[in-house]
Amino acid sequence: MIKIKSLRSYYLEFPLVNPVITSFGVMKTRPCIIVELEDFDQNIGYGEIWCNFPSDGASYRFNLLNSLYLDNIIGLKFSNPDKLIDKITDKFKTLFVQSGDIGSFDNINSGLDCAFWDLFAKTKKIPLNKLLNADSPKYISVYASGINPSDSYEKIEVARSMGIKAFKVKIGFNHSLDIDLIKSLDDYVASDEILMLDVNQGWSIDEAYKYLKILENYNFSWIEEPISALSNKDEFNNIINSTKCNLAFGENINNLDDFIFLGQNKKINYIQPDLTKYGGISLISYLSKKIQSNKIWMHFLGSGVGLLTSAHIMSAINPSVFLETDINMNPLRTNLFKNELKIEGGKINLNDDHGIGGPLDFNTINKYLISSNI
Repeated sequence: MIKIKSLRSYYLEFPLVNPVITSFGVMKTRPCIIVELEDFDQNIGYGEIWCNFPSDGASYRFNLLNSLYLDNIIGLKFSNPDKLIDKITDKFKTLFVQSGDIGSFDNINSGLDCAFWDLFAKTKKIPLNKLLNADSPKYISVYASGINPSDSYEKIEVARSMGIKAFKVKIGFNHSLDIDLIKSLDDYVASDEILMLDVNQGWSIDEAYKYLKILENYNFSWIEEPISALSNKDEFNNIINSTKCNLAFGENINNLDDFIFLGQNKKINYIQPDLTKYGGISLISYLSKKIQSNKIWMHFLGSGVGLLTSAHIMSAINPSVFLETDINMNPLRTNLFKNELKIEGGKINLNDDHGIGGPLDFNTINKYLISSNI
């Protein structure tokens, strides 16, 4: 039986040298909230709570975690993390509704779920991916994300220097400029490389019908989030059935029914859950049994904790595809652990550390620390 001795949390923020521009706003920082769960045998599990945008939401989630969850997590006993987060969700469900902000609670639950699983793997003295699937490989291929239209060539060259051969570029700002960029990238991206496009929910339904028809004439792997994640099932179906383009959804889906609805659609090959945002490891494990696991391509743009957790679950359920990684410099991704997180030959090496690894590098934490509960 595992018993939680302490919950430590760190709110960190790295100011981006080059802000990331999306159709919904400009990201000037990369914030993250890291959770450490320690048991009475000095095992430590790590989780990350989504707080990517707007960055002002990070302090709110940090305060919510420490004012409402802390006393309920310390002293908690469990023998297996499966269904554990469901019990915690049930305990707080009235507050979810009362607050009018279910999303922030979902984010916190997701980070805690990941920490529970990491702690559990460490008590078993086994890497997290091997706990989930004994045949999991050590290496996971990645694709480069966070690429602005204005610096796409520069960022693609950075990615190529790491051996990365797949690149996701943001569009959805101005259609004529988008087309010019796509035409140019069509020539620039080599035949053995992959191009993806990300609209970030930037089109209305009518715009999506119009622009997807035009984009059928160009070469790319998928178009991500062409319409709002809040679209109803008829709107999703109509858009999916109207185009020959491969579409990707999932980053902003926040309920299991919609994941299953989209994942079971035969025309959708890319489902992109973010395990720090909704559902954690438990949701992804369950989802991989309800839809074809080879459709699951993890979304992630935060720190090294969430990236490694995503890599481990990808290794366990769908190791043949690419994991998203932010190509922009961010020491909270590369240097949050004492062992630097490197991408070499286009791959992340998961090594043989228990859980997702560790310990944290407090030189990095202290440099970018906004607040902690210690």
